[in-house]
Amino acid sequence: MKSLVVGNWKLYVGTIPEGKKLLRSIDKKFPRGSRALVAVCPPVPLAVALKKEYGGRRILFGTQDVSYDADGAHTGSISPVTLKASGIEYVILGHAEKRALGDTDEDVSKKAVAALNAKLHPIICVGERERDDEGSHFSYLAKNVSVSLSRVESAHASRLTVAYDPLWAIGESDPPAARVVSEGIIFIRKTLVELWGRDAAEKTRIIYGGSVNAESAKNLVDNSHVQGFLVGRASTDAESFVSIMKAFT
Repeated sequence: MKSLVVGNWKLYVGTIPEGKKLLRSIDKKFPRGSRALVAVCPPVPLAVALKKEYGGRRILFGTQDVSYDADGAHTGSISPVTLKASGIEYVILGHAEKRALGDTDEDVSKKAVAALNAKLHPIICVGERERDDEGSHFSYLAKNVSVSLSRVESAHASRLTVAYDPLWAIGESDPPAARVVSEGIIFIRKTLVELWGRDAAEKTRIIYGGSVNAESAKNLVDNSHVQGFLVGRASTDAESFVSIMKAFT
C-alpha cells in the first residue's frame, strides 16, 4: 500500500482565499517522485470549496470529523453521505482535541462505520495519554484501539488508516525517538491482529502524528515502521509540509 501524508489544518486557515493560496503553494512545491498519497483536511466549508476549485490530481481532500448519523433530526451535524457527495475522500476521527470535547472510543467506532458505509476513508486517531517505563501505557493503548475499531469488520481493514497520535508527544519541539514510535506502531499492529486476524491487520496503514518536522520525518521513515504522517500546524506552512512529504521520495 502507498504511504499517506495528511495535513490537518484545524482552524489555522480560516478563509477560502487563504486556503487557495496555501493549496497552490503546496501543489507548486509538490516533490517529484513522491511515493506517498497526500491529503489536506480543512474545515468542511473550506474543504468542499477548495475541492471544487482545485484542478490538479496530486492533492486529495478530507476533513476533520463527521457524524455517525447519515440523516435525520441532527442539527449542526455533518453527514458522511454529504461529505462523499461533495467530493471529500478522507475524514479524521477521534483526534485528541475531539476526544477532549467528549468523543469516546465507542463514538469513534460508530463514526468509522458510518464513514466506511459512505465510502469515505477514515483516519482513526489513537494514542496513550502518558508513557511510563513499566509499559503499563500499552494497556490503555490496547483498549483505545480495540474499542475505537470494535464495530469495524475485518473486511474493511484496508479501507481505513490508523494514526498513532500519543497525547504526550503533541506540542513537543521534537517527536519521540524512532524506536519509541516503532514500538507504538508494532503494538497497534499486534492489537489489530488480535482484533481481525493477521491477514486483515497487515492491510491497515498505520501513520504517526505528534510534532513531526522535516528532519524527524526522514529519520522515522528510515528507522521505524511508519507508513505516513498526520501533520498539524506545520501542514499550514507549505514549505514545512512539503519538506515532510519529501521523506517519501
